[in-house]
Amino acid sequence: MIRLALPDGHQQKHVIGLLGRTSLTVSGYELGAPNKRPDINLAGTAVTVIRPQDMPGQVAVGNFDLAVTGLDWLLDHLCRFPKSPVEGLLSLGIGRVRVVAVVHEDVNAETMADVKSLLAEGKIGRPFFRIASEYVNLADRFALHHHIVDYRVIPTYGATEALIPEDADLIIENTETGVTLAKNRLRIVGELFISTGCLIGRKGILGEKNAAVEAVVGELTRIPEVARYHDIRP
Repeated sequence: MIRLALPDGHQQKHVIGLLGRTSLTVSGYELGAPNKRPDINLAGTAVTVIRPQDMPGQVAVGNFDLAVTGLDWLLDHLCRFPKSPVEGLLSLGIGRVRVVAVVHEDVNAETMADVKSLLAEGKIGRPFFRIASEYVNLADRFALHHHIVDYRVIPTYGATEALIPEDADLIIENTETGVTLAKNRLRIVGELFISTGCLIGRKGILGEKNAAVEAVVGELTRIPEVARYHDIRP
């Protein structure tokens, strides 16, 4: 028996569309209020619906063998746990978003170089630079990469854009169209990476010759947009 985690939230509609292009049928995974334990027409497989951000950690501790999450959550996990027994198996080509660094449009900055100049001049981030994000580990890595010395990462759980400018100086956020950022008078000053949906699993699982795992991977890799990962590093 293998355990497969599927996402709820905004990723669910993309996964439903993806599964609809395979012979895999998951009953009870409809939009709206999915069954937390839907049925799948694949012997030896149990499915649970959980939050995408929880999946890397759940796979790491052995609660799931496979999970469909976002590359953003996988990289955030690996930033904190570089020796984690979790790896990216397949890029699914769904749910594409940009993970970006954002400031308020009143800040006189177009790039991170401009932000760093304002920091050096003492015109932003007093008494320290405040970075808000759901991606706390990516945010910490971002600050270190840009050699920002005095900063604090503020964990958020949605609606991060509402913190700028009063409660944060910069946010690390994902955006699909940029409409929400524009509505909140926010400006992108840097892009970290492009995130899409991905299949993750515990390391070495593809070499175990498990029929259910091979069936899931085989069905997904028949889709032209799906590709195998080779080496995922934050």
